[in-house]
Amino acid sequence: MARKIPWGKILEVAGAGRDAREGGSEAVRVWVRISSGAPRGLVLAIKEALVAREATGIVDVRPVDAPAPDGVAPDALVIVCGEQTAAEAALARDAARRAVPVALVAESAVEVPDVELPEEALPFLEVLACADALALVPRLGTWLVGATDKGLALAANFPFCRPAEVDSLVRRCAMENAAVGAVTLIPGSDMAVMTANQAKLALDIAVAYGRGLDPSRALELAGVVGAGFGYRALARAVSRVIPGLGWAFKGAMGYAGTVATARALQVRFDFEDGSLRPHGEEISRQAPARHLELPKRSGEHAHKQEDGRHARAGHASALPYVVLCPDGSVGRGE
Repeated sequence: MARKIPWGKILEVAGAGRDAREGGSEAVRVWVRISSGAPRGLVLAIKEALVAREATGIVDVRPVDAPAPDGVAPDALVIVCGEQTAAEAALARDAARRAVPVALVAESAVEVPDVELPEEALPFLEVLACADALALVPRLGTWLVGATDKGLALAANFPFCRPAEVDSLVRRCAMENAAVGAVTLIPGSDMAVMTANQAKLALDIAVAYGRGLDPSRALELAGVVGAGFGYRALARAVSRVIPGLGWAFKGAMGYAGTVATARALQVRFDFEDGSLRPHGEEISRQAPARHLELPKRSGEHAHKQEDGRHARAGHASALPYVVLCPDGSVGRGE
């Protein structure tokens, strides 16, 4: 008898693609507040990483004691600690009490101010102590994805957030497929469920890498379906050889097959982006060097340029904050 086409699962995958697209296009706001005397290496690493690829990624960089924008709440707040411990603690305390995730960044834990919080606000405060600026960036990405509910939007905008978000997606889907493979109430039903899960995962990964859901995704989904049939055939063959442990092998194959398929997609996207590192760990499309100046406080003056040219008469007052724009440029404001 001919096998029925699982239209329900096909519609489910289509709906998942729409949800993934909406999740990846959500607006995500990250505030960075820099204390005077903050380690320059950490500041520059954070500002390089937080250059959004899409217009939906909004990054606001200001001194720690600058007034906040009216009527706007961030999805996450990053405070780079320095000498203004009182201002740092007050800002972190206010944000955590309003359920805004806050990360206090410093070279060591002893440089982080004490922040007194009620018990219900403690989960919103995290300390990222790291002396190595390069090691800080992946830790920051893991924290951002875990602390907010906008993992897809973060990954689509900021490449350094992709490893954490994709790993979370793969782990969740692999565990579900392992359970489906191990416990099958209706013979043959596991194939449709597991393949649909893998197809939804493929769409999520595409969105996390900033890919649109265009017709080229159909070829990827076809590859996912073909891989699913291959894993299923292998699991069925082994379960005949070992009848008593067939359920365990099916579960293991469901997990391993999901992970292998997802990693293959990641490698493809990494090479398309020009990255030779797996899982998108490279921070690409960095901000040009001219955009990596620390925001200066009002009243400070411009120095002479290094090439020997003299500054114009008088002293130019520095702007109190900068905003990194999606195209890599800097928006300035008073």
